[in-house]
Amino acid sequence: MRKILTRSKFTGLFTVAIGAALLVSCSEDSVDSVQSDMDTTAKQEFELLTPDNGLIKIDAKSNTSKSNINKKRATDAAGVDRGRFNISINYLVPVTDRQREVFESAAARWERIIIKDESSIPEEAVVGAIPSAFLGFPALNADGPIDDVVIEVVLIPIDGPGKVLGSAGPRFVRTSNRLTISGIMQFDTADLQSLDDRGLFENVIVHEMGHVLGVGTLWNSGDKMLSQGPASNPYFTGKKANVFWNAEGGEFELPIENIGGPGTAGGHWRESLLRNELMTGFINLGENPLSRITAGSMKDLGYGAASVGEQYDLAKGTPGVDISELDEMNADGSQGINIADREVLLEPIGEVVDK
Repeated sequence: MRKILTRSKFTGLFTVAIGAALLVSCSEDSVDSVQSDMDTTAKQEFELLTPDNGLIKIDAKSNTSKSNINKKRATDAAGVDRGRFNISINYLVPVTDRQREVFESAAARWERIIIKDESSIPEEAVVGAIPSAFLGFPALNADGPIDDVVIEVVLIPIDGPGKVLGSAGPRFVRTSNRLTISGIMQFDTADLQSLDDRGLFENVIVHEMGHVLGVGTLWNSGDKMLSQGPASNPYFTGKKANVFWNAEGGEFELPIENIGGPGTAGGHWRESLLRNELMTGFINLGENPLSRITAGSMKDLGYGAASVGEQYDLAKGTPGVDISELDEMNADGSQGINIADREVLLEPIGEVVDK
């Protein structure tokens, strides 16, 4: 899959390259053209904030302006950093009750896995300092600190059904552990009803939310080196994920996808082996569980994650990557949505000094 950035038909807004999983369908020529336009626009928008290493770096004590954001959805535990992990969703355009229900349910599935608070980002560090994911929208605002992740959501017409589905991924990360502070999720409204009719809407949202939180996008961020091996046969090195891979019946090392372009290969579990696990690159008809394998990988990323997962059946003896041999394997899917075939995983554009 080719790395591209798409310009939406909604008031000429751009989807910014921010550590995202971008679902696309286009020609090679259009890729080059859009990439050039996006690179120029992003450079103009952020050049005053971008240091020599290409990342926007913001000190959490450097800004003092005020504004407001949608309230957090997760828990009412006392104390910002003494409660559970919170995913706040900021809907930048109006959504239907059904759409809101699906996003809230998706966030709840991740909050059952990630339970421990991360460092909060003070209100004064957020307002005006962190640019919006969507050029043309106001900068991210805050009514109190970010605790623990805020995801901006835009549901808009893009290019009609069956083409570009949307984009999602991390935007800013903490300097202390390279975990997500803010992320983006944009979807084409023309595709949402058909997904819901097929029973896939929530699973698509949960999958893309996983990329916002770091699945496939932050595995090798900073000093993390969780994805290893040759491109023909990569594997995940995280201890917890591999414990559960073996406990579920897998052998050797947990296999990462090895076919497709950037964003497919290297960014998901291997579809040919893990089949209907939700963080493979293929969303199947029927059940798509977030297994203990994915839960373990979140702990390997650095989250305070519980060792819990949804019911998942893996055939005993499923072969993983034997690092002593590194045999090549291939993946294939035949039902549901080959979501990874239209994804590109990008890197975050900035970081916030949180400690």
